[in-house]
Amino acid sequence: MFALTRKILDAGWEFKQIGAVGVPEPEDEFLPVAQFPTNIHLDLMAHDKIPDPFIGLNEHKVQWVGEQKWLYRTSFTVGAALEGEKTVLQFDGLDTFAAVSLNGTSILESDNMHRTYRVDITSTVKEDSNVLEILFDSAVIRGKQLMKERDFKPVGMTTSGTDKSRLLVRKATYHYSWNWGPELMTCGPWRPISLERYISRISDLSTKVNISVEDQTAAVHVSAEVEYGNDNDSVAFTLIDSDQNVIASEVAKVSNSGICFMQLKVQDAEFWWPIGLGKQPLYTVRAKLIRESKSLHERERKIGLRSASIIQRPLKDAPGTSFFVEVNNVPIFSSGSNWCPADHFVPRVTAERYRKLLKMFVGANQNMIRVWGGGVYEEEIFYDICDELGILVWNDFMFACGTYPADAAFQSTIVAEVEDNLKRLRHHPSIVAWSGNNEDYLFATLFHAEYDINDTNPENWLKSNFPARYIYEILLPELCTKLIPDTSYHPVWHQTRPWQEYPILGSRFISEFGMTSLPHVKTIESYLVDSPLSERHPHSRTVDHHNKELQHERKLATYLIENFKYGFGLEEYIYITQLNQAEAMTLAMRAWRREWKGPGREYCGGALIWQFNPTWQVTSKALVDYFNRPKMAYFTVKRDIAPISLGIERKEIKTPQFEFTRAFIDTETRFLGWGTNVTLKPVTYSLTVKVFELSTGRELMTRVETRELAANISTELFDLELPKPRTSTEEPLIISTCLRTLSDNGSEGAVVARCTNWPQPYRYLNMPKPKLDICVDGDVITAKANIPVKGFLLYVEDVDGVEFEDNCLDLVPGDTQTVVAHGLNGRAVTWRYYGME
Repeated sequence: MFALTRKILDAGWEFKQIGAVGVPEPEDEFLPVAQFPTNIHLDLMAHDKIPDPFIGLNEHKVQWVGEQKWLYRTSFTVGAALEGEKTVLQFDGLDTFAAVSLNGTSILESDNMHRTYRVDITSTVKEDSNVLEILFDSAVIRGKQLMKERDFKPVGMTTSGTDKSRLLVRKATYHYSWNWGPELMTCGPWRPISLERYISRISDLSTKVNISVEDQTAAVHVSAEVEYGNDNDSVAFTLIDSDQNVIASEVAKVSNSGICFMQLKVQDAEFWWPIGLGKQPLYTVRAKLIRESKSLHERERKIGLRSASIIQRPLKDAPGTSFFVEVNNVPIFSSGSNWCPADHFVPRVTAERYRKLLKMFVGANQNMIRVWGGGVYEEEIFYDICDELGILVWNDFMFACGTYPADAAFQSTIVAEVEDNLKRLRHHPSIVAWSGNNEDYLFATLFHAEYDINDTNPENWLKSNFPARYIYEILLPELCTKLIPDTSYHPVWHQTRPWQEYPILGSRFISEFGMTSLPHVKTIESYLVDSPLSERHPHSRTVDHHNKELQHERKLATYLIENFKYGFGLEEYIYITQLNQAEAMTLAMRAWRREWKGPGREYCGGALIWQFNPTWQVTSKALVDYFNRPKMAYFTVKRDIAPISLGIERKEIKTPQFEFTRAFIDTETRFLGWGTNVTLKPVTYSLTVKVFELSTGRELMTRVETRELAANISTELFDLELPKPRTSTEEPLIISTCLRTLSDNGSEGAVVARCTNWPQPYRYLNMPKPKLDICVDGDVITAKANIPVKGFLLYVEDVDGVEFEDNCLDLVPGDTQTVVAHGLNGRAVTWRYYGME
């Protein structure tokens, strides 16, 4: 009697084109794949059959690839099977329409990229050599055929004009193009394929955790499902802590239904906490299938001991309810971003790349990441790293921006997809919420679908032209209740408005908001490599092609013209778009965190930026670009959502001196300040408030006082009248605040937080030329100025070799700022600031 064996089939794969639609003619010979798992674009690029579609305008040149059929094959050998032994092929991901055959016999027809397929090949596999073939059909052609066959007419358009047939196809939506991504219709075995042999196995291992924060105890309810079990089987459960100590161990008999349960209790439990609130210890649950004293199969899961839920309860002095995440009975303000696949071609995203991006995410003080519904259910390594780092994950189900069908066949594939992924991912402590879709209700409303929020009859929904409501409000909740009863589910929800209005556009939880900017100049140059020099211009055809936002020329131009003076050189344009993005994000984050006002007054419970990362070199709302190069907003957001942060609002109050006058108006300008402390302890700091004249740097007001910031709350700090300038009533005044630590004797120490407030819009400001004092000592850069300076940005030539801890600073007189640049090692440092000639 032998234990389960698993062999990853990652060797010997080759591919070729089958048939031809248009040109070019298919190759007769098979070619080796570039890697495994893989997709067709990666393989064609490896053999110079297509140009890199990320370069220049090459995206247009490779559209034919997505309309062809592609055959992949490999061979493998197996020995003789034991009596009663099963042989199974597991396909973790086939993109998307795939006909699979083994030794010429059809064994699988797949139509869902997001599913895992298991196929029993016991009667098909041959002793010794076997040939496995997978024929991938064109997803876009098949989708259009399905639209015609079913007479499918979805309501309205889809985002960025993507093909409506995507709504019928269970494929990563962003492959069809998006407002930040290319149209590259991939296919191929995009996740591993494995061969298993076993007599019996543990087909599923799940846990449910209950904790008592007060008693520091936990109960881990473990369930194992056994495939091909018998009356003599038992499962040995073991719970192991992060130091590899066995905490509990129990044996349970397998029931007739193939399921066994056990409760493992933990004393002195180490709880899993979000980043910034504690540690992230991970326990291991191990299950061993025993038959006749022999181990047939062993599975394990890493779990965290924590509770998590979305809290929706009435608010004081405000309509509606709160919406925030609570972990281990502690309310959490969620500050973070939305996650898109790290590459358009997911198979080439390495574990190292995932870790780099997620460490940058934590490095920017972000604590929640939302896996967006137009991408993929992410790789295990993604969630493993989130578990390790304490990142909270809000995960969408894969629906985005459209009115999907909900017929029986579609519901069936959705059930299988959701069950696969919930079972795969439900043990991760980082995942605290699932949501039904991305903006589908918005599309239903925007295009006047038959959607009546007051109609509570699901049968009516299915007869309407927005039947997917049934999926989001019936099907998905039922599956979540069944498979993840202790994780919250929420069926989910965007205009060119001035970003100065962000504070009044808030809500109880902002799941998406963003501002477009160009990426780093080297990132742009990476796709201009084969282009003429004339294309190195912010409005060239090639640069324009790498901006997929609808009407992006008008949108971005409106924001820039409303706010800044600028030229049109590429470097300056990059700078000004990134400064625009940084200012928009900082205004929003400061204002919305201000609304975190304590129990019963959680008027805003979180804000997630769209987006953290893009899938290629593109002008987008991302905080970091395709090569992991941070934009300016990355640093401003990092400061604005730090555990301790400051905010300032400038308010103008106009009072007529008598009725009906328009000429005699008294104007009072006040500035209001607040501090946000999202740690679990109250803190006391020295608060300094200063007001400067912009043109002279003259200090008009200084106020220093000791202030306490209560724990996990925003505190209003001051409401003061802005002093009158000495030189001219038109002189712009800059407000600066900072918090410094206090020693036992009351003396001031290090700066904990800074904030400046400038008159808006910046285009009205005549920026004087400052006297800068920049000093570089090893990896430490210090900067000071004699007048206020906006958007002071440090550069090095070898950008990928240096990691700045801070950047994009506002400088004011008398406040020397220090930036650590890891890996500087004598490299020359240059800089730019707003208004620099």
